[in-house]
Amino acid sequence: MRKEKSLIEIRTSTLAEGINELDFTCQARDFDGRRLAEAGFTGKITVNIVAKKSDDEITVTINTSAVADSTCDRCLAPIAKVLTGSLDLFYTFGTSLDREHNENDEYRHIEKSTEYIDITEDVCDTLILSVPMKMTCTNNPDCRLFSSHELSGSREENEAPQAGQQTSWQESLEKLKEKYR
Repeated sequence: MRKEKSLIEIRTSTLAEGINELDFTCQARDFDGRRLAEAGFTGKITVNIVAKKSDDEITVTINTSAVADSTCDRCLAPIAKVLTGSLDLFYTFGTSLDREHNENDEYRHIEKSTEYIDITEDVCDTLILSVPMKMTCTNNPDCRLFSSHELSGSREENEAPQAGQQTSWQESLEKLKEKYR
């Protein structure tokens, strides 16, 4: 069985003792089959890696940045946001790990003779975990469902809006309600 070449990997033999910084730039389509398109990532992905090597471990900090295309959960307007994520991993050398590290996914055991550390899946996980639960736009004037401007406006909080003053998103919402009744 032939192993595919890793998309993002750290060559441990070239790491100097101390802090090493590596930068990668790739496209979301390069991560074929890894759920990035479903999360809204379609363009350029930048990955910054800070690897600190010592005699008994390599500490890796992964910082990701990419644009995610989505729709606003309030008004359904298309939005694109730059999302950043970070993950710390600890690769220890030797034959045994402390009991507490065995259950922790951030601590991993590698042999001293390991030439490469594949972090492609870790980068994907970091990107996917950087997607917020709710995506909302901030600069769309039609998206004022919960904005402070509407709440502190001239009308009272309990006062109903006048008929005919619905915005386009409210009209779209009413059409959807009628469709599913």
